[in-house]
Amino acid sequence: MAPFPLSLIFGKKKRRRDDEIRRQKPTLKGVMTAFFATEAAICLLLLAGISLTGTAVALFASMPLFLVFSPVLVPAGIATTILASGLMAGGTSGVSGLTILMWLYKKYTGRDFPIKIPGAAAAGGAAPAAPAAPAPAAPAAKPAAKPGA
Repeated sequence: MAPFPLSLIFGKKKRRRDDEIRRQKPTLKGVMTAFFATEAAICLLLLAGISLTGTAVALFASMPLFLVFSPVLVPAGIATTILASGLMAGGTSGVSGLTILMWLYKKYTGRDFPIKIPGAAAAGGAAPAAPAAPAPAAPAAKPAAKPGA
């Protein structure tokens, strides 16, 4: 026999209303998830900032070298590849960190991020789409006859 009831793993979950979910106290799992996700986002954003700053400084410092040694294309190509890789790593880390933060915001507030501004579509010049007509209801199917009855 299992040391714990398998229904804890495979049991059906009851659907809850939104107000019941929001009234619950935070669980240890939820608090730990938020803590570690926030820490990961902060680390990724810090890494993005450091790599972006280092890459910008290296690009600024190497510009005179590019001008002086312009006939030497191979080292310039290698340096450009390294600098582009640094920019890519910084951008990817930043996007990852912001994605984690947006996921946390949506998970714990139940709202989408960025917050939608009412009437913004009409202000942009695009006319709001007319609501689609409801599809006609299909007739209910008759239950199949039981065999042998």
